[in-house]
Amino acid sequence: MLARQFIHTPWPGDLPGLIEQLGALQLDAIQVITRGHYHQLSTRLAPTREARLIRQLDDAERQRHIFEYWSHAAAYLPIQHYRFARLRMDRIRAGQKHWFEKNAKLSRYVLDRIRAEGPLKASDFVRAKGGWWTWSEEKKALEQLFHEGELMASHRQGFQKVFDLPERLLPSDVVTTAASEAEYGEHLVRTFLRAQGVGRAEEAGYLRRQEKGLVKAAVNRMLASGELTPVDGELMLTEDLGVDPPPPPRRVRLLSPFDPLVLQRKRLKRLFGFDYQLECYVPATKRRFGYFCLPILYRDTFAGVVDLKADREAGLLRVKALHWSQSPKSGLLKGFNKALGDFARYHGLATEAI
Repeated sequence: MLARQFIHTPWPGDLPGLIEQLGALQLDAIQVITRGHYHQLSTRLAPTREARLIRQLDDAERQRHIFEYWSHAAAYLPIQHYRFARLRMDRIRAGQKHWFEKNAKLSRYVLDRIRAEGPLKASDFVRAKGGWWTWSEEKKALEQLFHEGELMASHRQGFQKVFDLPERLLPSDVVTTAASEAEYGEHLVRTFLRAQGVGRAEEAGYLRRQEKGLVKAAVNRMLASGELTPVDGELMLTEDLGVDPPPPPRRVRLLSPFDPLVLQRKRLKRLFGFDYQLECYVPATKRRFGYFCLPILYRDTFAGVVDLKADREAGLLRVKALHWSQSPKSGLLKGFNKALGDFARYHGLATEAI
């Protein structure tokens, strides 16, 4: 799993290639330290500064190596996976409900404006009032058209999607016809196992309840064809059975709460014995460890969590709390202090004394 995730060994290729390896890069609006998608990438790429990584990701989208759509959540996807996203787009256009009812008249209005004026943001129509979670009717219409595939995200400005017509954005060689349901099921299984190494059918269909049957049927076909092999209750790609990855180094990694290695909490507990929860959604009085705790990975073991916050005004990475799973030895402490310093420098911050 760690070798497939490129946690300890930097990804040897480019940024779009890394997103293809991971299958998807989940977008995150929370910015206690940095947005989670930047954190996920920085864990796996050669050391760089955050500003450069942000530019690289933006360039990858503008050059159409990747595109934004819905995976298990909002995510950047490899452009060659567009035909699999098309399946969901067609379902929503045919009437499958997403978040709210479609306003056909308003949808025509915003679509006509973008067709005539070019790329536009929700704020170019009317500014929503009442905070992040209160959406204007125009924004709802834009998002509905985005999920139907009638609009596409050209790029993001700040954290706002800039919408345009797909025919103005998609490269000419991209397949735009939807994959079949059988192809989609196999795609989910294959992409999951290439990214994670081992797993179960229900994990390949994580947060995709409607695809449960597709994934189960795909697993049965892939087992019958020999593409998959069951190993101790897990599934593996048969091509991986002879691979012997190197042992993980004595190194500490501070992971994003949205990192694909830790995202599925039940799987994390089953395979690593690590009981983890992101507590920013938990009332303060019920938190065990802290608002935004990052998992601490040491070699192939989760050693604890650290609650961090970027204090940009003071130029410091604040350590609000540190919780070890068991009393740490000198190797772990040394590795943690180095990882903390590297993490702070990446964000242009100094570390707070602990």
